[in-house]
Amino acid sequence: MKTKEKIAISIDKSLLDEIDSFIDGSNISSRSQAIEVLVRKALKQSPLTTAVILIHQKELKYLVKEFNGLTLMQHHISFLLRNGIKRLFLVTKDGQFIEDIKKEIGKDIKIEVLNEKKQEGTASALKLLKGKIENDFIVINGDTFNDFDLRRMIQKHKQSGKVATIGLITSKKASKYGGILISGDEIIGIKDKDDSKDIFIINAGIYVFKPTIFKYISREKSLERDVFPKLVKEKQINGYFTHGFYIHAPEFSS
Repeated sequence: MKTKEKIAISIDKSLLDEIDSFIDGSNISSRSQAIEVLVRKALKQSPLTTAVILIHQKELKYLVKEFNGLTLMQHHISFLLRNGIKRLFLVTKDGQFIEDIKKEIGKDIKIEVLNEKKQEGTASALKLLKGKIENDFIVINGDTFNDFDLRRMIQKHKQSGKVATIGLITSKKASKYGGILISGDEIIGIKDKDDSKDIFIINAGIYVFKPTIFKYISREKSLERDVFPKLVKEKQINGYFTHGFYIHAPEFSS
C-alpha cells in the first residue's frame, strides 16, 4: 500500500468549488481524491516542446541578417530554447540554404528541414507536418520575430481549449497588413488590408495550434486568408497580446 502524505495548501475559493464539482460519490468520493486525480491528469499532459518556422524563399536572406549581435535565425533559436522548445521543423523551398546555417544553430535543439516543391502559402507549407506532430505546437512566420513570455501564451491556449491562438500586437499599419477584430480573448473577425482603416490590432506572426488544425487544411493555401476565417466562424480561435519586442524583418532590414 502506497504511503500518503498530509499537506496543508491554500487554494482560491472559486478553484476549490471547481475541484469539488468532480466529487461524484462513486469514482471520486472526497476533495483530497479529486485533487489527486486532477494533479495526476495534469502531470500526464505532455508539455509543448515542438515549433515550426515557415520560411518563404524570399525571406531566406533575412535569416542571416544581424541585429543586437545575432542573426534573425539565432534570435529565433534562443527565443524557442528559453521557452522550452526542443524540436524544430523548418519548412522552406531552398532546403540546402537552411542545411548550411543549421550547422551553426542546431547544437541545442533538434532540427528537421522539410522542402516544399512549390510554395503556395502558409497553409500549404504547414500541411507538410500532418502526421508528424501529435501534440500542441508553435508556428512562426519566418519574416517576423517576437520576444515575450511564450509560456504564458501557451498556458492561455491550453486553458481556452480552442484549436488556435494567434499572437497579436497593436499597430498603426493595419491597413498594410490586415486587421484583427477581437472580443475579450476571442477573435471575431479578420479583415483584409482594404477593410482595416480604423483597426489597430494585427497578427504578430506567431501561433499556437492543436493538431486538429490539420483537419482545416485540405486545398487551403493560406492560414491567414483561408484557414483562420473558418476558425472564426466556428469560434475556435483566440488572440493573445504578446506585449513584447517585435520586428517585421522586411521593414527592419530596409
